[in-house]
Amino acid sequence: MDYKAPRRYYSHGVVARQQDFATDIVTRRRPYVPYDRPNKFSRSLVWTSKEYKSPEGNNMPRTNDVSPKPPVLGLARKNAACGPMRSSSLRKWVCKYWKDGKCKRGEQCQFLHSWSCFPGLAMVASLEGHNKELKGIALPEGSDKLFSVSIDGTLRVWDCNSGQCVHSINLEAEAGSLISEGPWVFLGLPNAIKAFNIQSSQDLHLQAAGVVGQVNAMTIANRMLFAGTSSGSILVWKATTDSESDPFKYLTSLEGHSGEVTCFAVGGQMLYSGSVDKTIKMWDLNTLQCIMTLKQHTGTVTSLLCWDKCLISSSLDGTIKVWAYSENGILKVVQTRRQEQSSVHALSGMHDAEAKPIIFCSYQNGIVGIFDLPSFQERGRMFSTHTIATLTIGPQGLLFSGDESGNLRVWTLAAGNKV
Repeated sequence: MDYKAPRRYYSHGVVARQQDFATDIVTRRRPYVPYDRPNKFSRSLVWTSKEYKSPEGNNMPRTNDVSPKPPVLGLARKNAACGPMRSSSLRKWVCKYWKDGKCKRGEQCQFLHSWSCFPGLAMVASLEGHNKELKGIALPEGSDKLFSVSIDGTLRVWDCNSGQCVHSINLEAEAGSLISEGPWVFLGLPNAIKAFNIQSSQDLHLQAAGVVGQVNAMTIANRMLFAGTSSGSILVWKATTDSESDPFKYLTSLEGHSGEVTCFAVGGQMLYSGSVDKTIKMWDLNTLQCIMTLKQHTGTVTSLLCWDKCLISSSLDGTIKVWAYSENGILKVVQTRRQEQSSVHALSGMHDAEAKPIIFCSYQNGIVGIFDLPSFQERGRMFSTHTIATLTIGPQGLLFSGDESGNLRVWTLAAGNKV
């Protein structure tokens, strides 16, 4: 991507402090690492307290650490991945009996006994605790704690060393989204955003005037926090340096969508927003004006991803579209990939062990297709018992997935970095 994230964010509108909330979850602090150095991290992330037991009863050891020397591409650990995809092979599908721990054929089974089929990709932990759809997963800078929120109304904090849930906080409201930037964690709630700093324990309640609905999507660009709501409004807070106690100033509300805002992407000096109204809007980050509306999807736009000079979008209409600028400066669809009889719920991108860009596409049927970019040739798959609604790329080849049942899984990909 040609977008470079800003150095750090402190974000504001109406602020109420609830210091105990942040204090309760801050159990271990580490020096802050600037966000504009994405390949240098101050922590070693491990998931080693237990062995992960597969449905067959085999113990699959977790990684002792995220090794600086990745495994050789194609030499995956047991039950972690299969070989390259073959279009005619039944091993594109997980054995339904293995899922339930009842397959008796073992290695003779013609179906996969694994949650993934991609060289170098391995599931290293399954974190259980949420009982409804996950809406966000975040691993903040300077922390060895993973955060997750669900529509079950809880925020959970997981220890990266043990894989255990160390805090479960009842939000008393349905959570709609979760992101992190530097030491800040932002949690989308009805009509408000909870912002807390994991290092200073500063805890803020960001709220705009009036009723705007659930905050379902958030992103950060140009020292501004953008929050998409169920009313279709996009709330904007500006980072300030005038006051440490009030680091976020409410700026404005962007209007234009006629339905719930579901997703964001940032590329260059453009903010892209997707909505239930089936459109994608382009906003100039300097003027905060909408300069273009894209109307090629026939269903809710579910995810957006900026890659190279292209925009990639997914929708409940079952398509993934690649957009590129024409000679006259108009963003047009240059490629459409259709997934028959299945809607597309989430997109995420990273690089494989050979530094080639790949994209993860989550479908309604619990399958995540893994494709090369820009060819969209299928390279492999991930699997779940339920639709994966959240895909988050972490540092050093970590990937986090959250499904509609509340199951959170941690994956590692050899030498993977975010696209």
